[in-house]
Amino acid sequence: MYFPFKLALNTVLLSSAMLAVTNVSASDKELLNTLLKNGALTKAQHEKLISQAEQEPRRTSKSSSSILDMDWASRIKISGDMRARYEEKHTDAKGVRESRQRIRARIAIAAKINDEVDAGFRLVTSGGTTSTNQDLEGRFVGKSAFFDRAFINWHPDFAPGANLFAGKMPQPWYNIKKGLVWDTDVNPEGLAITYKRKVGDVKVKVTTGYFNVEDGKNLSESSSDNNGYGQDQKLFHAGLSGEMKFTDTVKGSLGFNTFIYDDAIGNNSGDLNTDAELYEISGKLDVKTALIPIKVYGQYVINVAANDSNQNTAWLAGIGTKYKNFSLDYNYRDTQEDSVVDAFNDSDFSAGNTASRGHRISLGYKISKNFSTAFTYYAAKEYGGNNVDTLHVDLKAKF
Repeated sequence: MYFPFKLALNTVLLSSAMLAVTNVSASDKELLNTLLKNGALTKAQHEKLISQAEQEPRRTSKSSSSILDMDWASRIKISGDMRARYEEKHTDAKGVRESRQRIRARIAIAAKINDEVDAGFRLVTSGGTTSTNQDLEGRFVGKSAFFDRAFINWHPDFAPGANLFAGKMPQPWYNIKKGLVWDTDVNPEGLAITYKRKVGDVKVKVTTGYFNVEDGKNLSESSSDNNGYGQDQKLFHAGLSGEMKFTDTVKGSLGFNTFIYDDAIGNNSGDLNTDAELYEISGKLDVKTALIPIKVYGQYVINVAANDSNQNTAWLAGIGTKYKNFSLDYNYRDTQEDSVVDAFNDSDFSAGNTASRGHRISLGYKISKNFSTAFTYYAAKEYGGNNVDTLHVDLKAKF
């Protein structure tokens, strides 16, 4: 349903451009450039329209058709990606190897409402909290689509650097990709405020948020939550991060976040039985050497409200590099049972469970522009002794 939609939109835009070649202003030329960039026009079509517009006199009739009448097109950006995945998983507890084929398709539309307001939404192939993958289960059945983002971003002129997000939004806080606390597919719901400014040589970002985790109507009457049946469960967030370029070859960033749940949240068993007040520090350093670029990164988390103070920390350390079309990334992590909320952490490592430690290694290769492949292996060991080994083989395309 995504690609026919984009094709129809591009057809409308292209038809309008063809009708307006004799009525082109500087704004119209800017729109033609946007159509070229978005793929609605080929390079040859773009050059032909610009050439005709410059050679023919501009119409003055009120009935003239102008691209400017459709300037909304220049304020809308369409983007997306498609991933085909083969997954193989072996868990000692089950004693068998499980394999499956999966797809992930995402299409996002971002619109500039005016100079102070933006809005966006995204359609994906699965409505899961920590996964947008859809299994290819056979019988050639159709696949569902879900909104995993739908938000408004208000950045008022009277507060330069400030942004207010409302709705279901991208994670507003500083984060490390494939880190300990949040799966990259999690999109929080509620309100968030971010503020950016430069302090000396440091780009500083302050974030805060108030999010709805669980509606009270979804909590059972017999649950052990402190708020009781009918009360919503909330998440409060505050964060501070900074980014600095030390030299032409060295830059780094550092972030501190706190995530406080106003009631107990499930871990492993899924029951509402574990308090969560997480404090997290993470950072990365990028160094361009004479041979290859090197990235080192790390993360540490402590849950000060955990029931067991001997099982309330997690840490991660990693290194990555690139060479020509190849990329390589490795990290090791140790996640104690009550250190993070496993309803939201990385769902790929150890099947999303806490109380585990191990390795993640990924090798990527850029085949051509916006088209790549990747091989990722997770070697996790649960505290109970079971091994959970997972292999992902991906083909990825972006537009």
